[in-house]
Amino acid sequence: MADSTLARYGRPAAVVFVLSMAVLSAVSGYARLETQGLAALGDVVVNGYIAAIVVWGAAVEGFDTDRFRTALYAGLVLWGVVDVAVGRVTPFSIVFLVAGTALLARLAYRRTRD
Repeated sequence: MADSTLARYGRPAAVVFVLSMAVLSAVSGYARLETQGLAALGDVVVNGYIAAIVVWGAAVEGFDTDRFRTALYAGLVLWGVVDVAVGRVTPFSIVFLVAGTALLARLAYRRTRD
């Protein structure tokens, strides 16, 4: 019984959750632009890109494809690059930059090997 309920409502619930988080990201990005001006533009663009990729993965593509993974890993790299470019280097930005680059390299290696 629990399996059929999860199978029936699990994916739609996940899509609704992802869409609500994307809307929240867009609203918070707008608020950051209003309060911080153009200084927050890089962060807002990267957050919007990542939110759009996740919505696209949830609603259309799926999370198990190489296209989705490539776009998501590129978003992690962009997030780290923006933080480093504006001089706000944190441990998280270094982790995003290094981990995103490593995951992109692993994905490229796996593609060439197959």
